[in-house]
Amino acid sequence: MTLLPIVVALFVSPVAAALVYADARRRDLSQRYCTAAASVVGFASFGGFLAATVFGPELFSAYYRLLNQPAIAVTPLDLLFSLLLFGLAITALAVLGYGLTSRYGPLASS
Repeated sequence: MTLLPIVVALFVSPVAAALVYADARRRDLSQRYCTAAASVVGFASFGGFLAATVFGPELFSAYYRLLNQPAIAVTPLDLLFSLLLFGLAITALAVLGYGLTSRYGPLASS
């Protein structure tokens, strides 16, 4: 188990949360909503990197099964990039989810 995704999460998750918080403040959303949205995005981002760390080989195996390609030998660099990509994808989905719900969801500003 490699810990590099956790180290990357220590930098990426706060940046994603700060961007969400800054965007929510810029659009004059309530302080409570700003804090909640930034917290959810930060925890989701960190959770994505944590899941990549804990379930890394299983995720990689499932990815190759979806592609119908046998994974006989995986290079360490390939495994590392796939784990980081998984964490970044979860972060991007969390930020996208914030963007959609804050603009079009039930809590959108009028």
